[in-house]
Amino acid sequence: MAHEHKDHKPVWDDAAAEWYASEYGDHISNEMTIQAIALNAGDTLLDIGCGTGTACRIASRMLTNGTVTGIDPTAAMIRIAKEQTDGSYSNVTFLEGPAEAIPFENDSFSIATAINSLHHWTDPKLGLTELRRVLKPNGRCFISDEVVDGGGCGHGDGPLSNPEAVHQFLRDNGFADITMDIIKKDGEGIYLFKAQIA
Repeated sequence: MAHEHKDHKPVWDDAAAEWYASEYGDHISNEMTIQAIALNAGDTLLDIGCGTGTACRIASRMLTNGTVTGIDPTAAMIRIAKEQTDGSYSNVTFLEGPAEAIPFENDSFSIATAINSLHHWTDPKLGLTELRRVLKPNGRCFISDEVVDGGGCGHGDGPLSNPEAVHQFLRDNGFADITMDIIKKDGEGIYLFKAQIA
């Protein structure tokens, strides 16, 4: 089962994807994020690194006149997301695709989310460039990551493993009006960053 980073690239085979789905697929951070971002019924939402699609399914119930699209670079994750999403989620679409090459036209979405995925991007700077490209003018970006021991976020000790670094990274890469909240529920916590295109 391969799911470790090698040369800063996540490697996911089918076994790793199945393991992740069973252990973390419905992690509470998905619900915490979607409940906190004040969706409008007509929003068009892109979830980058959607994994098993939990956040997309939660958001779809709120976007009664909108759409939800989940992308993930791992084919097995997209397969699992589709398997777990029945026909009642008619406004949800899943596509294979990385943050660094989002398969959509400019100005396609009113909201973009990245829930526990930023630290998995192979090129975060390029990912933010793509995120800005597909957001509509005045579009909103939400990045969340769980609070881990010592006040860090994400996994490991990379350059985006603390909230201050993520905040500065957004500012340095074309975002403004950046805020960060810490949200806690049932003993779990997330950092939730909100930003708009500068």
